[in-house]
Amino acid sequence: MSITTGYHTHEIMPLELSAPGEHAAHVNPASSECVEDIAPSPGFSIARYRFAASLYFLADGMIFGTWATLIPTFKTRFGLSEAEIGIALLGMVIGAMTSMPVAGHRIARHGSRANLIWLAPAFCIALVVLVAVPNFMALVAAATVFGALKGAYDVSVNAQAIAIENAAGRPVMGTFQALWSIGGLVSALITGIALHQGIAPMAIALTVSTALLLTVSLSARGLMKGDAAGPQASEGFKLPNGRLLRIGILACMALFAEGVMMDWSAVYSRSVAGAAEWLAPLAYGVFCCCMAAGRLSGDALVARFGSTAILRLSGLSTTLGLLVIVTVHHWTATFLGLAFAGIGLANMVPILFGAGGRAHEGGVGKGLATVSMMGYFGFLAGPPVIGGASHFIGLPGAFALVLLFSAFIVARGRAFLEPTT
Repeated sequence: MSITTGYHTHEIMPLELSAPGEHAAHVNPASSECVEDIAPSPGFSIARYRFAASLYFLADGMIFGTWATLIPTFKTRFGLSEAEIGIALLGMVIGAMTSMPVAGHRIARHGSRANLIWLAPAFCIALVVLVAVPNFMALVAAATVFGALKGAYDVSVNAQAIAIENAAGRPVMGTFQALWSIGGLVSALITGIALHQGIAPMAIALTVSTALLLTVSLSARGLMKGDAAGPQASEGFKLPNGRLLRIGILACMALFAEGVMMDWSAVYSRSVAGAAEWLAPLAYGVFCCCMAAGRLSGDALVARFGSTAILRLSGLSTTLGLLVIVTVHHWTATFLGLAFAGIGLANMVPILFGAGGRAHEGGVGKGLATVSMMGYFGFLAGPPVIGGASHFIGLPGAFALVLLFSAFIVARGRAFLEPTT
């Protein structure tokens, strides 16, 4: 589908989104087809739309962050191995990959706001259900539903952000994505402090979910309408080739690493690095804090030094961080490594998504959609893959596989990113 403003036209594919917490490329004209004008509704300004959408990004980061930081408590509560945690995470992958196309088609017909007004409350409630499960099998089932809501939410909130960016006539996506990381940081601090005070995980989840449920419900009226294209079908996902395929591979590797850091940082800090149970969630917070800082400064760095140079520096920072994590098994070293990894991974995907949008002959929207889907697959697949690998080579050995991906980006990132001559 396409959404058109006086600023420019942008195609939205069913799966055109930034991965959870990622910075989507700013879009230039790619099509002359005019489907529907996106203009502020009477009585609302762009600032009010941005404020409402910002709360939805913040809520997304906090809900996901609360789940990620509570994973070690599931491990202790049910006596789970890393491989069993990987099975639960695989359920999330299946749920998300199933719901994303459905959400995309609903956006095409009804707009992102119509999705978000029911997805956000459902996502909040799903966190409470997830934490309340009585056994491992129920955990897998609840994680699958949680993943389905997460995938649909991400498609919808990123479509909302693109609509606002188009109407604003200038890049605003970076702020939205930084808020996702800030939400993760806030949830890590809340969880860590609460566990240190002896507060039960269920009470933590219930408090966070209730607060966010009220927040998103009260701000729903401020969401922008007008990004629906009507009942016509959108083109499906097509396998990329050439430069677009190379960029998609890099995005898949980068988001694979990011997904692993988010879902496994707390478990690794607790199981391998010896962090106390209340301290382990702060590992996730360190990663999110450094990623948010990297995103807020990324646009200026790319403008000054160029995307290729920043991509290589990002790869070096990520590789250094992972090297520290897998070789020094103490929580202080793990936190330091996560800081370097957060700074490094912060700007990889924005650069790669932007390059993907420019690499597709059919226009920015199609290239961005293709690279986004490949990257999101890595983000979702990474955590369960690491869980399975840890069963055979241990968690440090599994993290070393991620190190190989970041090293590959350093070695081959320039060749994959730049056009061949």
